Amino acid sequence: MRVLAPSPPATDDMDARRLVLRDGSTATVRATVPGDREAMQRFFNELSPESHYRRFLTKGEPSDALIDRFCNSSDLSQALTLVACREDRFVAVASYIALTGRSAEVAFAVDDRFQGRGISTLLLERLAAFATANGFERFHATTQSDNVPMLDVFRESGFEVRSKSDRGCIDLQWSLTPSPAGVASAERRRRLATIASIEPLLAPRAVAVIGASRDPGKIGSRILRALSTSHFTGQVHVVHPDAVEIQGVPACRSARDLPAGVDMAVIAVPAASVPALVDDCAAAGVKSLVVISAGFAETGPDGRAAQDALVDKVRGHGMRMVGPNCMGLLNLDPDVRLNASFSPVVPPAGGVAFSSQSGALGIAILGMAGSRHLGLSAFVSVGNKADVSSNDLLEYWEEDPRTRVILLYLESFGNPRRFARIARRVGRTKPIVALKAGRTRAGSRAAGSHTAALAASDVAVEALLHQSGVIRVDTVDELFDVAVCLDAQPLPKGRRVAVVTNAGGPGILATDACEAAGLSVTEFTGDTCTRLSAFLPKTASVANPIDMVAAAGPDDYRRAIAIALAAPETDALIVIFTPVDAPRADAIIEGIRAGIIAGRASGDRDKPVFACISAESLGSAPLKAGDESIPTFVFPERAIRALGKVANYAGWRSAPAGLFWSFDDIHVEEAQRICRQAIAARGGGWLTTGETSAVLHAFGVPTAVSAVAHSPDEAVALASVMGFPVAAKLASASVLHKSELGAVRLNLATAQDVRKAFTEILARAGKTVPGQTIDGVLIQSMVPDGIEMIAGITHDPVFGPLVGFGMGGIDVEVFRDVRFRVAPLTDRDADELLHEIRGIRLLQGHRGRPPADLDALRDILLRVSRLAEDVREIAELDLNPVMVLDAGKGCRVVDARIRVSGHPNETVGIRA
Repeated sequence: MRVLAPSPPATDDMDARRLVLRDGSTATVRATVPGDREAMQRFFNELSPESHYRRFLTKGEPSDALIDRFCNSSDLSQALTLVACREDRFVAVASYIALTGRSAEVAFAVDDRFQGRGISTLLLERLAAFATANGFERFHATTQSDNVPMLDVFRESGFEVRSKSDRGCIDLQWSLTPSPAGVASAERRRRLATIASIEPLLAPRAVAVIGASRDPGKIGSRILRALSTSHFTGQVHVVHPDAVEIQGVPACRSARDLPAGVDMAVIAVPAASVPALVDDCAAAGVKSLVVISAGFAETGPDGRAAQDALVDKVRGHGMRMVGPNCMGLLNLDPDVRLNASFSPVVPPAGGVAFSSQSGALGIAILGMAGSRHLGLSAFVSVGNKADVSSNDLLEYWEEDPRTRVILLYLESFGNPRRFARIARRVGRTKPIVALKAGRTRAGSRAAGSHTAALAASDVAVEALLHQSGVIRVDTVDELFDVAVCLDAQPLPKGRRVAVVTNAGGPGILATDACEAAGLSVTEFTGDTCTRLSAFLPKTASVANPIDMVAAAGPDDYRRAIAIALAAPETDALIVIFTPVDAPRADAIIEGIRAGIIAGRASGDRDKPVFACISAESLGSAPLKAGDESIPTFVFPERAIRALGKVANYAGWRSAPAGLFWSFDDIHVEEAQRICRQAIAARGGGWLTTGETSAVLHAFGVPTAVSAVAHSPDEAVALASVMGFPVAAKLASASVLHKSELGAVRLNLATAQDVRKAFTEILARAGKTVPGQTIDGVLIQSMVPDGIEMIAGITHDPVFGPLVGFGMGGIDVEVFRDVRFRVAPLTDRDADELLHEIRGIRLLQGHRGRPPADLDALRDILLRVSRLAEDVREIAELDLNPVMVLDAGKGCRVVDARIRVSGHPNETVGIRA
């Protein structure tokens, strides 16, 4: 076993159609097709002589045969050419062509106008990802020794590069296995490019509004008014074909007449008029668009086609776009003060950024932000997120010094793997809170394996967010509760909570809520109890909760809070005040403030404090203790539920990041070959018993010794070699659950038992599954008694492969003690899977039973994860049962099934 990297290379971007260049502009990337011949020839003809010579090392034109080869990317095991496009013209061409089965030659050409923007590096990364997926291990290239830009591309690629010089040229070769430093460097380049592309949207120098009119109720007019009333620090322009001015702003007749320097245009016109306006904006040099207009993908197939065409047009011009079908965006930075939306309210400025996939919900949340005293740094309604998505905004807000917390309202994931990669990194410094709509699965899908049957649609979402360190909430109220806590208070160092109250009932409710949230109300001992007892009445409870009884006054609260904050047994503090003497309420609140200030002054500044106060004088405002804002609730349950989620996040953030592992004894090509041959021969489906065994063997997954017998004599011979007792099972790829058919026999101790079992199993199969393909009878060595577990793979159409693990056996779907993670798994993911199931107590040793071999089980999970990643043809895999033996004795897979489907790399450039 060996560490791959703290983060895997970004292969999740390999088939995205968009490239974001170093200057923040964009290009469209795709694989070539035979119809590209004329465009390819034109591209090479228009290269400058110097660029042409650097590409071909000759002044001569490329041959027709070479042009034809560039335009044929149908077989990625032989060649691939990627083209980057702007306005339907090629601006860069990158190719690899196979030299051997493991190595390929790579070459680039970039339009002179686009050199220096990082386009070659991006294309090299794409080529490397596709080459690796198709079995290549090395790239070769030849370039001139003075071709500094291209040499820099190769050196910065993140791969191990070797070179040698020969007559003014340099021959380079490098391994396609990326280094951790190279992965980090690539991530940094992508992040900087994304930030540069979002800057014109959230910090534009000038904004144009297209769609404003003299009707003040029109959306365009409302947006123009919002820009004015928010006192936007940049310039505002308006486009109208007839008006001289609107709302006092001089109007241009066409977007083409806009002055230079307009970074963003807000478009609020009927959908049919949008494409022409995009061309006009591009002609004026506008860098980004906010398309408010509805009538695109949300309306059905025709709208989807119109939206796809719009995205192609926007990217063809090198622009970024928010929307369509959105409500706009806000940046509350005092240096920007941008309100390019039709929201009737503007929240206070603060440190929380918010991205919403729903415009209507976004308006409601902007209104709630003010009433809940939550200050925002920025708000973006991404609408249909045809281009700019939450992934882009996460990278922008990661580097924004004013943003401390990021909130997301999500309805779908466009590229969940990129989301996970970015969120896992961002969450190490800034918490991300997500409200994901659509928990239930509308309808059902047929599943032939236990693993697939247990993986509902929301399972993948839950796994992805958990692995990424994202705090998932269930309601808008909870979203605000958690956000306020994160924005105003430090993260807890642990899960121990102190409760200070003047009423026993709320104290009990708080204790129950803590236990439900995974927090603990640890009893005080020693010095803490002594200090509390020194001033509280004998009727008070000082053990935690600190129940000071109803007579508690301001000084009691002040002293108790200061002591509780200083207590070494606590990591967080909940202060509850139930007014029983209205005239003293304000004084007691002052005592609470004083206690918090005193506790902070003593050095206890790293413990979050929450107040639960039902006093009318406080209203809904947070409690102020000096310069500190204390999140305030009416009842303790909401405060504690939020604290529980924050504590979970704090634990994730403080723990070492998980590492991705690989193994020196796996044979990826062998497993791929078996699966691809099955697809070619049978169109996919369930692998045979022999094929399944061979795939597992290629990845070092330990299985019980077994072989398929085709006659009673052969069965007896196999059993004799393995050693009695043995098991006999029906061998058939088309029979899902053999036990239910009575096609399994265990503990066969003699040759006679084996003969009888062989005959009975085939007879049983002939009666219960007539017409199905029967491979024979599997003879398998009996595995010593162990704990039956399940491990498997299922493929989610959006999230890709999921790895499942839990209690196994024939009743796995009844007990449903199975958890999932999105592949690839880190070592931390594997450990969490092991310890999250309810059956972990059985594995750790229960009622005198010795502990099971958790190390061997963890090894299986990591190998299954690599199998899910490296052999994408696998649609479902069930290892059930996996017999887990005592510690140090390993595991054995007793039964396994694998279903394969079409080759994953048949198309290139399919995702937005």
